[in-house]
Amino acid sequence: MKLNQGLVYTNDRCIGCNRCISGCPIMGANLSKIENGKNRIYVDGEKCIHCGHCIETCKHGAREYRDDTERFFADLENGVPISIAFAPAAAVNFGTEINHLLGYLKAKGVEHVYNVSYGADITTWAYLKYIQENQFYGGISQPCPTVVNYVEKYRPELIPYLMPIQSPLICSAIYIHKYLGDSNKIAFLSPCIAKKDEIDSRHTHGQVSYNVTIGHLLEWIKDEPLEAYYAEEEQPPAGLGVIYSMTGGLKINLEQFLGYGELIRQIDGENRTYEYLEEYSERIKAGKRLPFLVDALNCSQGCNFGTATLSKLVHDDDLLFSLQEKKNRKIIPGTDDPFERGESYEERRRRLNSRFQDLDPADFMRAYDEEAAIRQIQVPEEARNLIFDEMNKKTGESRKINCYSCGFDSCSKMVEAIYCGYNYKENCVHYMKDENLRMSYTDIASGIPNVNAYTHFIQKRIEDGQAAYYAATNFNIKNFKLVNQLFGSMEGDRALVEFARQVQAHVKEDEIAARVGEDTFVAMVKKARLSEFLNFLSAVTLKLLGRGGKQEDYKVASRVGVYCINGDEIVPGKIMNRAANACSLTRSNKSTDVVYFNEEEDRKLIRAGEVAQLLRPALSGKEFVVYYQPKVQMNSNRLIGAEALVRWKHDGRLIMPMEFIPISEETGFVCAIDFYVLEEVCAQIRKWIQKDLDVVKVSVNFSKLHFSNPGVEQRIIEVIERWQIPKEYIEIECTETAYAEEFDNLSAAITHLRANGISTSIDDFGTGYSSLNLLQELKCDALKLDKSFLGGSLADKRNRTVISHIVSMAQELDMEIISEGVEREEEVEFLKGLSSDIIVQGYLYDKPMPGEEFEIRLQRKFY
Repeated sequence: MKLNQGLVYTNDRCIGCNRCISGCPIMGANLSKIENGKNRIYVDGEKCIHCGHCIETCKHGAREYRDDTERFFADLENGVPISIAFAPAAAVNFGTEINHLLGYLKAKGVEHVYNVSYGADITTWAYLKYIQENQFYGGISQPCPTVVNYVEKYRPELIPYLMPIQSPLICSAIYIHKYLGDSNKIAFLSPCIAKKDEIDSRHTHGQVSYNVTIGHLLEWIKDEPLEAYYAEEEQPPAGLGVIYSMTGGLKINLEQFLGYGELIRQIDGENRTYEYLEEYSERIKAGKRLPFLVDALNCSQGCNFGTATLSKLVHDDDLLFSLQEKKNRKIIPGTDDPFERGESYEERRRRLNSRFQDLDPADFMRAYDEEAAIRQIQVPEEARNLIFDEMNKKTGESRKINCYSCGFDSCSKMVEAIYCGYNYKENCVHYMKDENLRMSYTDIASGIPNVNAYTHFIQKRIEDGQAAYYAATNFNIKNFKLVNQLFGSMEGDRALVEFARQVQAHVKEDEIAARVGEDTFVAMVKKARLSEFLNFLSAVTLKLLGRGGKQEDYKVASRVGVYCINGDEIVPGKIMNRAANACSLTRSNKSTDVVYFNEEEDRKLIRAGEVAQLLRPALSGKEFVVYYQPKVQMNSNRLIGAEALVRWKHDGRLIMPMEFIPISEETGFVCAIDFYVLEEVCAQIRKWIQKDLDVVKVSVNFSKLHFSNPGVEQRIIEVIERWQIPKEYIEIECTETAYAEEFDNLSAAITHLRANGISTSIDDFGTGYSSLNLLQELKCDALKLDKSFLGGSLADKRNRTVISHIVSMAQELDMEIISEGVEREEEVEFLKGLSSDIIVQGYLYDKPMPGEEFEIRLQRKFY
């Protein structure tokens, strides 16, 4: 493979539009490649026959060709002796300017100029000699080098049918060298890119040295004053050879000497010539009668508009009139000329033989390269079907779209190109359309459908009235965080993919499973199969690599929300949201992993969603206010502290924490609220200090979410220092559940805060799983007994014993004890019996109140 190394090549202007592929007679001559994400089409110099079709069809100027024009002028300048042989097409293209051009070339150093039309007459003579002296049974004309390229490379079975006569150019060169005695190198003023192949062929024996194309020559001399130069051709005047360059020129020449009794088939144009030669080969195989001669030309208007002429696409009748006049002049009767029309065919042949009687026919014979044949790749039917399937063309109709946009005239041809490595499926617009649709419906990581596909599936079931037969589910892997902790994040990612594929394998063709989030999945299954599907989700076995590199079976369960569709829904979103809302309730419902949709619970979730949307604007609008609930020394009834509690004033209504704190915890917004409260408390303490009040310690709650990452303690210190208040006035409360989930960061934070003079306390003590360990491992300053302890019956000896031992342990550890939720006198009496140092907080003493009211309590001090 020689990409871009042949005569025809791709320049930097290629945009990969595929036009060059369309109409190219050779599969694989144009090869598509992806470069920097873009399609670019190269020419394989080995396969290309230089028909020029791609140059003609490219609308971007991305195809160019190589010739010898530059080398020709360089050699002239260096004094190399060169003669010019110009094609009849050159005379047609340049018209009256041809002699000025020849004069310019002679001024540049060309020694002699010859018209190839005379060599065309020799070719006609040699054809006739061969036909008369051999058992001729039908053949193909030789003058077109592109046709010769095609036959040698792709139809070697036709080589015996190619006329073994040199082209007019080579016949001219042989005549110039041998019979005129001109030993100069010959440059051919050429209308054809492929003449370079003929010139370089070992079967033309180096007779010609340069292919100087009309197109490149015109570019070279565009600024030269040609009218200042003039020269005449030096060869004997030609006969009908002057019309060889027109369509049917050879045919007219042969009919001048043979008559019209034999079928001479005229074929031309890239779109027909090579198809015909394929049909010709089939006629040979079938033993059918062949035309006497096939005059095959690559270019549809003959060499006059050859591949290397700038006027290839110009249909100029003036040129054709000029040729017709030349033809008529050559067949005027009354002259001793072989081309005289009035004589018999025998007399014309006699005169032609007489004219060239001094020539040796053997000099003008040629052979062909049978070994140049390129093996044609046959696509096995199995491979063809496989490629079609990979292109998502799985039906007979889709395999015959034949839209031509890939450049090939059929989908089947495109498959051949893909199989041979000349192209790729992404160059098919229908594949890319289907692939883009598929990709938009596919989760990239797992390969199963995504939310788009799921939504589309639901919509289709709604439209066809089948939705009521289905249940929609939303589920995720229970305790998936533990998978990452046990096996590492990479195996965790692989676990999600394997889980997804197992789920996908468990749904039927008329059902769907999809991945809609990191570890969130959905499925729509028939109600009749719902129990089976839920059982499957309750225990899925994943094969994971343990830390020792050994594969382990690991079972995972799923939290599942289920919505049994009733058939009244008209939008997919409603179905999806109801299943998702049901799934969100599985986290708070400890008794089951499967929750079915419930109208009342759904209304609560919708309300929670509405609240979540309002939290951020509420914070920026300062709708949150801080209330203070007093803490009282039980024996002295003295106010010694307070807990800061947040309230939300929205649309004239006071919203209690239980309505928005759990929601803010779930969204993570609680962290912003906690720091807002700390700022407000510090600002309030600064005011009290300025009023010279006897300030007490205020505790501020901080969610466990703060301790997911290190560093929260430094932010707390920075806030307090910015407000310039004594650090002993602030206490940070964290819940006992933070101990179990974020121990390392929590422990470091408590240590750092205490080192900076800020006390800490454990809230809701006794509600977690590791209360005793917490007392042992965390060095907090205070312990708050959860109100559930006093909520039990104090008449119960076991209950009293637990409380008394907690109090005793805390005192032994030098921790302050606060009992919250105190509402009855008997609770106070019980606590007094345990210790006189216990601090109480509850409605029996005071409710939470705004800062202005609490300021009055500060002034009064005692209850």
